Amino acid sequence: MMVLATLPVIVSAYASHVTGDGQWFQRSGALMVLFAVGVQYHRSYWLRCVERQAGRDGHPPAPLVRWIGRVWHSIPYVCYLAIVMGTLIWSYGDLMFR
Repeated sequence: MMVLATLPVIVSAYASHVTGDGQWFQRSGALMVLFAVGVQYHRSYWLRCVERQAGRDGHPPAPLVRWIGRVWHSIPYVCYLAIVMGTLIWSYGDLMFR
């Protein structure tokens, strides 16, 4: 999903460079924020489900579940960075092409 957040930015930056109109790049910032918020919401929901299931069984989580938990705990930092970058692109992205 985070690839989907950066792909529109790259494509629209090229389109804005070719056309000389920065609105395409600027609008892609909104998509980046939308995808990053969606990833963050999905991550937190999925993590709650896994932790609830592990607690319900009464067994310690399997190594795969622990590894997934560690990876999923680091994703918020990537999402927050994408939200900040997307907001800056959304706000000031057209100024790069003037």
